[in-house]
Amino acid sequence: MSKPRTDEAEAFYIAVYETVQRIPPGRVTTYGHIARLINSPQNSRQVGSALKYLRHAPLKNSGTSRGLDLESDDNADRDESDSQDFSHQFNSEIVPWWRVISADGRIAFRASRAMDEQSERLQAEGVDVRNDAHSRPRVINLHEYGWFPPPEDELSD
Repeated sequence: MSKPRTDEAEAFYIAVYETVQRIPPGRVTTYGHIARLINSPQNSRQVGSALKYLRHAPLKNSGTSRGLDLESDDNADRDESDSQDFSHQFNSEIVPWWRVISADGRIAFRASRAMDEQSERLQAEGVDVRNDAHSRPRVINLHEYGWFPPPEDELSD
């Protein structure tokens, strides 16, 4: 994964990744809650985008990127080593993207292989991932497995 196009986007992505790293194994939270924790409650879809790009980051021993190139030609001031550093600092091996789900407790719809991988990773951590009676695949009980700490600004009130 290359660095995001702007410093503002990079700061957002870093905030998402650092917050997702705080989710304990065996727990899940929602895209919206991550957005709330980073003081961007209106940007839950962008949290999903940040995690989507992360998932396709090159892995430590891989020489190729399977993801989308987020850099543009008009961003020539960023060099290739910056992009590589960003990918190694935040990649799908160290940021537990699989612990973030939809607000209704479902694994978000995307390619079946990715949904299977997320389900398998959660189950390996002890999270019960179920298909419910209403044909909603891959549902997690947020009351049992949810991780919802208050945003830091609420702690100071």
